[in-house]
Amino acid sequence: MSMNQIAVYGAGGFGREVACTANSAMSDGESVEVVCFIDDDEAVSGTLLNDLEVLTLKQAKEKYPAARVVSGLGVPKMREATIEKARAAGFDFATLVHRRTEMSKWIEVGEGTIICAGNILTTNIVLGKHVQINLHCTIGHDVVIDDYVTLAPGVHVSGYVHIGKRAYIGTGAVIIGGTRNNPLTIGDDVIIGAGACVTKSIGYRKWEESPPALYKKEAEGDRFEGWTFPEIEEGVLTKYNWLVQNLKNFSLGFKTDIGAFTYINAKYGVTIEDFVQVGSHCSIYSTSTIDNKKGPVVLKRNCRVGSHSVIMPGVTVGENAVIGACSFVNVDIPANVVAMGIPARITRVLKEP
Repeated sequence: MSMNQIAVYGAGGFGREVACTANSAMSDGESVEVVCFIDDDEAVSGTLLNDLEVLTLKQAKEKYPAARVVSGLGVPKMREATIEKARAAGFDFATLVHRRTEMSKWIEVGEGTIICAGNILTTNIVLGKHVQINLHCTIGHDVVIDDYVTLAPGVHVSGYVHIGKRAYIGTGAVIIGGTRNNPLTIGDDVIIGAGACVTKSIGYRKWEESPPALYKKEAEGDRFEGWTFPEIEEGVLTKYNWLVQNLKNFSLGFKTDIGAFTYINAKYGVTIEDFVQVGSHCSIYSTSTIDNKKGPVVLKRNCRVGSHSVIMPGVTVGENAVIGACSFVNVDIPANVVAMGIPARITRVLKEP
């Protein structure tokens, strides 16, 4: 049986675990031989670690030119940075799947991904590049995990969950599933603490390109056909000409619609839940310097805010509520009502959907 030469980038604790995983893993249907560790600390260059030599990136490329790299770094941003260094040095990357992994054939696995022992992956799952799935995790149907995500040991992900780039899911965390048309979403760079139970979407989710076909299929047949999470940069107009300040405190739900020239200040938190519609030229403030008010704003699922309206700090607009155009909202609006005016007042109660 032919052998793939593997160099593990990172000589720390998880790097040693990756080397052990590689010795019991398959890569492209072939067995694996770990030939060295790579470490950027020149002080450890030339030393032995678990009977393997530790080399710099340059030394490893010179000594093992055919070797492929896997990352032994658990921190997503560090992993991304070192992978780019290895790529620039001319290395290709290996994908490792431990032999004691249970997974169906309907799973896409990106380059550089590591699946450790004892994991169970069911069906129609998409794993991005350089994902790390630690010991004894379970991943349910229709899950999308983007590049450089880390699942620590014992994480359980239910069906219809989308996890953004560089997210870190702590040991023993449980992520409750979404639905086909409303997947639970965890944003780029989000950190979920150990033992947490996640029951709703967290953080802003963005994709650098259109999501996988699995994701696109869910948006067909309605007004959101082809909908994807928009690219948002701090203080910069999106391609739809709306803007967010304090992006780190902004959470955007699935299949949302925000009109042109709307301004969102999320200094103290703004959450826009799934299926919310906000008209053009609206202003959503979590802080107001005029009257020194501050507080999180929440637009609950499926509510609608008419054009030229203003939402003030600390306001929650309830599920299915409708805010009329040109309204000034400075108090909470309950679910299933129509409210309008300056200030906004309830004018009608809606039949619950």
